[in-house]
Amino acid sequence: MAKVYTGKVAIPGDKIEEYFKLVEEAEKKREPFRRQLVQLNEEFYEYLLEKYTERTARNHSGITDLFIEFICRQTDVESIEEITRGMVNTHFKKWWKRKVWDSTTPDQLRVALKKFFAFLATQKGIVNDKAMKGLQ
Repeated sequence: MAKVYTGKVAIPGDKIEEYFKLVEEAEKKREPFRRQLVQLNEEFYEYLLEKYTERTARNHSGITDLFIEFICRQTDVESIEEITRGMVNTHFKKWWKRKVWDSTTPDQLRVALKKFFAFLATQKGIVNDKAMKGLQ
């Protein structure tokens, strides 16, 4: 089962280079997944422009962009289907509150992600029922 990385990590000074090497390897391994998510978010933005104003599309796409950052850096998820209910709901909202300084409400986060996962299901055929249940 996919995990969310939280908390602090203590790395001894003599192991720091090894740690950086492992982080770099992990990022390289996950790069295709990140590119896939970024591409889907670009298509999501274009899809939203057909229905909403540019400002609304940009807001939803921006939230989704930071969700991608959260998924790729704070979890060990390697496919969209592995994203859990807790990741889209509790963990992402807590991460947002700690990392992003703006007036976005939890409801706005939920709506943007719900629209993104609905887009994936209806337009791309990528269904994640666990994530959708967490966003209801």
